[in-house]
Amino acid sequence: MTAPYSETPLATNFPTSQQPKLQAAAHWVAVADGTAEALVASLGLGASCAAAPPCPLVFVRPPAQQTDFARGFHSALITALLRHKVAVSHTPAGAISLDIDIQTVRFSPNRPDARFLPFSALYAGGWAAYGLAKHAAPAAAGLAGAAVAGGIDIYRWNTSDWASGPTPQTELIVTVSASDATRYLGRVSNVYYVADRDASLYAGPPQLYDIAVGGDR
Repeated sequence: MTAPYSETPLATNFPTSQQPKLQAAAHWVAVADGTAEALVASLGLGASCAAAPPCPLVFVRPPAQQTDFARGFHSALITALLRHKVAVSHTPAGAISLDIDIQTVRFSPNRPDARFLPFSALYAGGWAAYGLAKHAAPAAAGLAGAAVAGGIDIYRWNTSDWASGPTPQTELIVTVSASDATRYLGRVSNVYYVADRDASLYAGPPQLYDIAVGGDR
């Protein structure tokens, strides 16, 4: 029970949700495919505008962030747009501009998540099978071992959509904006986890600065 008045709002959790974790270059292509599909649908590009030509040209600007992911995503996005029959221009003149913004965010470590039910089910099954094996005849003990193995297989099946390891500290916000000379026409934003050991593929090396050092006069 809470007090009727408070000096500050109570901190609450968002409903449990899922967020993809980028772990391979194939995932970069999948992100580009999803982005292209969303842009084509919202802007009426590609085959969807064939009934009412002319279809507008699109120019995909290289992202300002020159990282491995940025270069790979830029290339994959052009490929995905062409696959959707979008007319992609080499030059920006007279074309809708697609601008890519990639923001890397690093949070504190050991953030909790809501993964608990499958673990509980597996442990309960393991304990029961262990108790059976400890007090059973050899044949029954073998069946108990098979039950544990089966429980592990079921656990793996039920949790195969979970990425391995703890919740990553590093997250990636990928935004692609479509605009002409005067206004925004559409925008797609998505957030992804990044394996912390691969963070350099997304954030790049740290920036170097020139520092003036004064000496004796």
